Amino acid sequence: MTAGAQVDAARRRPGLGRSALFLARSCSVRFAAYYWCGFMVGFAINDSLSLGWALGAIPLWLAYCIGTESVNRIADREADLVNRPERTHLVQEFGWGRMKAACVIAWLVFAAGGAVMLWQEPSPVLAAVLVLDVFIAICYSIGPAFKRRRVLSVIALITPLIMPMVTGWAVHGDLDSLLSPTLPAAAVLAAFSVGLSGIKDITDVEGDEKLDYSSLWIALMGSRSGARVYALVGAPFVVLTAFTSFGQLPWQALLVFPLVAVSTLVVVAAAKADEPEDRGAAREVMHQYTFYFLVLFLAAAVPGTATALVAVIGIGYWLFASRLLHWSGGLTLRHLRLWWGLFSTTRQPAVR
Repeated sequence: MTAGAQVDAARRRPGLGRSALFLARSCSVRFAAYYWCGFMVGFAINDSLSLGWALGAIPLWLAYCIGTESVNRIADREADLVNRPERTHLVQEFGWGRMKAACVIAWLVFAAGGAVMLWQEPSPVLAAVLVLDVFIAICYSIGPAFKRRRVLSVIALITPLIMPMVTGWAVHGDLDSLLSPTLPAAAVLAAFSVGLSGIKDITDVEGDEKLDYSSLWIALMGSRSGARVYALVGAPFVVLTAFTSFGQLPWQALLVFPLVAVSTLVVVAAAKADEPEDRGAAREVMHQYTFYFLVLFLAAAVPGTATALVAVIGIGYWLFASRLLHWSGGLTLRHLRLWWGLFSTTRQPAVR
């Protein structure tokens, strides 16, 4: 957008309703489902899940999501002109100044929510976990900028799947419930994330070059080390089997084991995606699969009526937010057709 166009956009700022919609879509608020579901399961681990905590967690994790994503939008302003022009357009319509203000407000809301939790349940462990939540979310994009570092970016991308659960555990948790099932469940989710999270980089190659960053996942898939990625895909299921064998996770957790086939398909498709639309489809399928694996695994690892209800509510919100509150419009039939077409026998791996 030219300087003149930016001035024109500033003169015709959208109303409150459209502004809220632009903010929600550009800040990917569907990912609040990751956080809320994990947080609720953390309470369920200690049999302390209640309606009050469930309702109070909604603004807390929405604020966390907006805070995390807005920092990312601001930090990636230049690269996203190439990687995500449609999302960048939403931010421009909303206003970069407003985005910075929304970022500050979101983190203040999360800090206030954390203070209320500590007032109700004083705990140095909870305080430390909350600080770590904020540190990782902010430093992923700015400061140390973990996302610009090959190994640290992979480690940081583990945290959306495990830290909300650990935060929920920390409110009422003890050592026994930390050792089982919290840490074993976190280990499975961490291993799962390592194998798949790098797929998000396949749509960002051109813009990432502006930041002198190259993805570890893409580098591995494009080398003779590509087999290592497929080994990583199987790792969470090996970890899962080990923990269930030793009784650290319930047998129900093994119900997700057949998903190893889906994980493999997701990686194969991503490796073959060479056109922008194909890459976008492969990335969206990865995001969808990651969420469903997360909620299904959490419900199986901490079985019960409460966690099943959390999964149902989380899935309902995810579907709604993906379709109406996300810049991409969520998973479409066109995405699925493009994704399925990647398995054609004539397609060769595009990541080299």
